[in-house]
Amino acid sequence: MARFGTFALLAAALAVPLSHVRAGVYSPDAPSPFPVRADGTAEELPFGPEFEGPFAQQFGRRLNEADDRPEAVRGSKNEDRAGLLARIDGLKGKGGEAAALSAAYLRAGKPTEALNLLAPLSRSRSPDFRVLAHFAHAHAVRGEWEEAVRWHQAAVLDAEFPDDLPDTTPEQRKWLLKVERQHYTRWLQIHRQRAAAKFPPDREEVFPLFDVKFVNDAGTYEPGKLAAAEKAKLPPDAVAVVQQLLLWAPWDTGLYWLLAELYAADGRVRPADVIFFQCANSRQYSNRQLLMDHRHVVREAAEKARREAPTDVPLIADTPPEQPKPNGDQFMPSRDKLIAVGVVFGMIVLVLLALQFRAIGRRLRGGCGPSG
Repeated sequence: MARFGTFALLAAALAVPLSHVRAGVYSPDAPSPFPVRADGTAEELPFGPEFEGPFAQQFGRRLNEADDRPEAVRGSKNEDRAGLLARIDGLKGKGGEAAALSAAYLRAGKPTEALNLLAPLSRSRSPDFRVLAHFAHAHAVRGEWEEAVRWHQAAVLDAEFPDDLPDTTPEQRKWLLKVERQHYTRWLQIHRQRAAAKFPPDREEVFPLFDVKFVNDAGTYEPGKLAAAEKAKLPPDAVAVVQQLLLWAPWDTGLYWLLAELYAADGRVRPADVIFFQCANSRQYSNRQLLMDHRHVVREAAEKARREAPTDVPLIADTPPEQPKPNGDQFMPSRDKLIAVGVVFGMIVLVLLALQFRAIGRRLRGGCGPSG
């Protein structure tokens, strides 16, 4: 159990009753954190070898904001929720802030307040995308998946995606719209299907956002080995997409399990191991047989890597690899070599000076002797 002490940052937050959804919520105080490349795909946020990465920090903040337990029960002061509630109080007295206020309500786990606020605005002939999206999300919070799908379709089809999202680039807004149309739409549809089918937990599969089977070419589960045909189904920014959905819906353990599978498939067994542990314990998914089977395999791989890796080196370099230096720099001697050469050179100079002074002394003594 000691090996899981590294993620104390999220320990309190992960104990929150997982009953709130905040997917697709656009708030002025929470701009998109994902850089977008020239090809239109997004860069993932580092998880961090010790849960100190940007994703873990933002993920924990979202969980804290929805945690309405009193301080005595929670065990610590919840600054994130206090700040959000203060923001709600400040927004209530302002006109024209329905999108911002509803976003704050949803992040705080107050879907009824969001529905009451947005219902009159949702019937507008020229609706705001954020109003319809937040209205859909509020229905999803309440498990009203049919309504959530219907209102989200209205947002995507009948409203223009906002071009005034604070602190976002055009590339980021284009990527967010793609996530809404492709991935969040599918996320809603999967939940609607699962709710209607009443699928038993012990038969639950990995959340099929990408319809990928996490197996190697031989058809078995192996961390770091994903069959080429399955890998081809994943978008280049699959991790970033799931991270964004999780920042919108941190309660969704199915998505969190999917993130663990993506890390494991890429050979990043340390974050995968930690997420599997959280899913099985604080998120109470130990009754998912497939998750427990995969967790066992990943845990063995992580333990093996821990034994083989030096204790002072992070097990997973959860950041891009260091880029090679330019060719000219590769031929520069190291600092230690420069010092060694300098010492040797200095000793040679001292020996030469000593010999020179000795020769000068001899000449002076020879010139000062008695004359013939």
